[in-house]
Amino acid sequence: MTQSQVHILVVDDERNIRNNLGMVLEAEGYKVDKAGNGDDALLRVREGRYDIVFVDIQMPKMDGLELLGYLRGLRPKMPVVMLTAYGTVSRGVEAMKLGAVDFLEKPFDPKNILVLCEEILQRQKIGMSGTVDELLHLAELARERKAYVEARGHLKTAMMRDLTRPEPYYQLAELSESGGNLREALHYYYMALEARPTFAPAREALKRLGHLAPRPAA
Repeated sequence: MTQSQVHILVVDDERNIRNNLGMVLEAEGYKVDKAGNGDDALLRVREGRYDIVFVDIQMPKMDGLELLGYLRGLRPKMPVVMLTAYGTVSRGVEAMKLGAVDFLEKPFDPKNILVLCEEILQRQKIGMSGTVDELLHLAELARERKAYVEARGHLKTAMMRDLTRPEPYYQLAELSESGGNLREALHYYYMALEARPTFAPAREALKRLGHLAPRPAA
């Protein structure tokens, strides 16, 4: 599937965010539609097919989690990415449990947006076959040959297979940290602890980074 064939929907009540995210995606060659609220988003999804949907987790009237529930009913296999604010780890985990495939934290880094889209499309090629341990092994092999997008795809597939396993979150955090994205790394380290509060590697990483403190309130 070429980028021009990939159809993306951006749902956010803030016009600037809709437009900025849309511009980044369109500049890369993706076809983009925008919706300012949940009702408009549902209408568009009923009328057409989307390969990826970005949904703001905090919107008036119908919030992102409620919309996510409707979207899962309409298009169970359609990838939905939640747009989150800094410090909303618990809501991000809740969204994953409800069927979101990923999150994107505001403010957006254009590079991260495009990498995320590539990862999601890669995951669709990989499919949902294999156990968590098998996917972790595939991710390790991909990292050894520096195929980092593929590695993240395997890890995020593993994450969706079992949200209670901390290892995929932790390894995603390692990839983010090694790539210089400390904020994303911290988010994943905290998600590893959400999955298993006693998971020592994540606690040690947060301690090393000076962030082993109570998580910010959602």
